[in-house]
Amino acid sequence: MLGSTALLLSGALVALGAALWAGLLALAEEAAVGEALHTLGDAPPQTVGGRVPLHRALHVSRLALLVLGAVGASRALGWWQQPWERSLLELAAAVGLLFVVGDALPRSIARLAPELSTAALPLARRTLVPFGPLLWLLAWVDRGLHALVAIPRPLQPDLGAAQRDMLLGVFTLADTTVDEVMTPRLDMVAVDVSATREELLDTLRQSQHTRLPAYDGTPDNIAGVVYAKDLVPFVMGLGEGRDGGAARWQDLVRPALFVPETKTLDSQLREFQRGPAHLAIVVDEFGGTSGLITLEDILEEIVGEIRDEHDVEAPAAIRRDGSRFVVDGRASLNDLSQALGRSFEHPDISTVGGLIYSVLGRVPRAGEELVLDGFRVVVERVDRRRVTRVSFEPQP
Repeated sequence: MLGSTALLLSGALVALGAALWAGLLALAEEAAVGEALHTLGDAPPQTVGGRVPLHRALHVSRLALLVLGAVGASRALGWWQQPWERSLLELAAAVGLLFVVGDALPRSIARLAPELSTAALPLARRTLVPFGPLLWLLAWVDRGLHALVAIPRPLQPDLGAAQRDMLLGVFTLADTTVDEVMTPRLDMVAVDVSATREELLDTLRQSQHTRLPAYDGTPDNIAGVVYAKDLVPFVMGLGEGRDGGAARWQDLVRPALFVPETKTLDSQLREFQRGPAHLAIVVDEFGGTSGLITLEDILEEIVGEIRDEHDVEAPAAIRRDGSRFVVDGRASLNDLSQALGRSFEHPDISTVGGLIYSVLGRVPRAGEELVLDGFRVVVERVDRRRVTRVSFEPQP
């Protein structure tokens, strides 16, 4: 009797321990898979025992623990001592509870609170380190089983750099806001509604743009958008004004689309897809104009720079000159971090010029120097209080 009780108790403890351990691994697996997708071959994946990729080790270990938990639950229920109908029902309930605790619930928590999944990853990895050789064997068996039941697929080459960059661009659309990729207000080409026809046409010729924002007095008061194609009949003298008189280009201004700075690129892309407008005015929290964003700006985040026959190749935002990096003030902090191998990310700042302003706390002067995270930083050019060129050089 005592031996039977000990057997039941040991089975219950095995089932409980396996369920909790599997739950930890399931929680960490979400972060490991996301990390593997994010790197996409840019960096060696984390491994257990130097052989098995971490996300694969977590997956195989979780499955093994669920099987172990099911065995423990069957022993705890003493199925061999009861009618088979009751044993089957109790075992099904126990396995269902085991699945909830060891798989479904942790995955739901990981999706609702990704930071918990990230925090659980180091602990889960440490619990698997002693079982490195066993995990390699389990992963080998798992791959063999998949090879037996998997449907053969045609061989495909590995992802190239361009394809990888496109996938990463798609993944980051939901985390990037329009103010990070927009054309800033100072760089906007716009026309006042009081401009003459000749002034409007001259602005279109010089800018080579097909759409121009039209403002009334100040860029903070955008009246709409004028399209070059709408001006063709007007220029040829075929147009007619709204009142039947002489045509005015102001009558051709279309309503503008306004979006907040905090709108994400994936949301803005869907809005561009739903409507005919491919240009939107970005406004700040006070309703002032921050800049503009176009469909092309968003597509360039996915496929890279798109240049047409009128585009003039601009110098790179970050150029290397020996040990020195020459950086455009409009370059993003993300690009700077990748080029210099250091993290310069800031929650409230998106450009290098903004970083310089934040560190100094005032308007920089040309030639001013500062030290930033091991780099000697020189403000090389300032144009009307705007930082346009900065150099970074590692300190000896």
